[in-house]
Amino acid sequence: MRAEIPSLWAALSPPPPDMPPLAGDARADVAVVGGGFLGLSAALHLAEGGAAVVLLEAETAGFGASGRNTGFVVPALKATLGPDDVRRAIGPGHADRLVDLVGGSGRALFDLIARLGIECSAEEIGWLQPAHTAAAARVLETRASEWHATGRGDVRLLDAAETAIRLGTAGYHAALLVPTGGQVNPLALARGLAAAAIRAGARVHAATPVTALDRGPGTGWTVRTARGAVVADRVLLATNALVGALVPAVRDALIPVRAHQFASVPLSPAARADILPGRSPASDTRRHTFAVRWSPDGRLMTGGVVTAGPGVRGRAARSFARRLAIFYPSHAPFAAGHVWEGTIAVMPGTLPALMSVAPGLDAAIGCNGRGVALTTALGARLAAHALGRASDADLPLPFRPPTRAPGRFFASIGPSVWLPWSELRDRIETGR
Repeated sequence: MRAEIPSLWAALSPPPPDMPPLAGDARADVAVVGGGFLGLSAALHLAEGGAAVVLLEAETAGFGASGRNTGFVVPALKATLGPDDVRRAIGPGHADRLVDLVGGSGRALFDLIARLGIECSAEEIGWLQPAHTAAAARVLETRASEWHATGRGDVRLLDAAETAIRLGTAGYHAALLVPTGGQVNPLALARGLAAAAIRAGARVHAATPVTALDRGPGTGWTVRTARGAVVADRVLLATNALVGALVPAVRDALIPVRAHQFASVPLSPAARADILPGRSPASDTRRHTFAVRWSPDGRLMTGGVVTAGPGVRGRAARSFARRLAIFYPSHAPFAAGHVWEGTIAVMPGTLPALMSVAPGLDAAIGCNGRGVALTTALGARLAAHALGRASDADLPLPFRPPTRAPGRFFASIGPSVWLPWSELRDRIETGR
């Protein structure tokens, strides 16, 4: 097993539960491949529903993007996707269920954390989406109206003055406030979900890479590893961006994006009073999103994309420190305490996807940077489907065969082209 990246979350999280590698063969109703939020949630809810479930994780619970993100709980899709856009993209039936899933995902997550007693610094304090231009503010106004039409009357559009107060920085035109959002320690959440799944009866095996998926003589599958195999009626592939060569069709259906996270050294009480005084995390509407939150131990956190190459972590530290100084100059400079990276999966159209790879082999993938709440909620829905308590028509997305993502070939060089252009456009529009 590879050494864990020294993130802030690794320093703040309790140790993981005992997840011994698979040794020998096992039988399961459902085999889950991948120990991130989606896989762990599915395994937990399957076990609670009475299914025999085995989860196989190549590294350890939360090793991938689930344990490396900034821990935002965002009960919304990308700014470019409102409820009406989703209906046009996938049709009204599934779209209404996806909107319901997304809109309720924050409250569902915090309720699950409370029910399971997971210690992960959970704060249901709202999520802010500030508009960096007047045009973006008009889009957010439309989004608020669309959410109200779905019954989400708690979603508010803040004016420029209240936005400045809540952010501790001026220059934004408005902000969308989703009260059921907030923040968590994502690695602690992943480890807590793993422990809860084990308590519920799931077998969770870390340090167990899957080497092959073989279709059985009937409808079952054999999930092979170096030291044993799991024979299962169904397999759920929950690897997100880290699927590798295991299922090439799924790998080619997504675009992997390397993202870096930055946590400053602990800041003064004065800084904590001025910046995000209500602690609500924020991620704005820029092309290269500016996202910011407080950590549980008083560090200012941000993150985003950095062009690849030698010394990338040092360049990420300098880049994000400068960015924080632009928005909060009175508290600059911002020294880096922790800098780390992870890979997220982006799907064409920025909607998640349910993929039917073969009979009995399904994949759910592509959280597009909204994974903490969305994939945890989606895991519960997929568990209900596997248990026979929900039909395909009850799911928030249709199952479709994986299709190759346009432009995937350019994923490795995309940031070096997209990032400078995006940051230039953002500066032209806002002056910073």
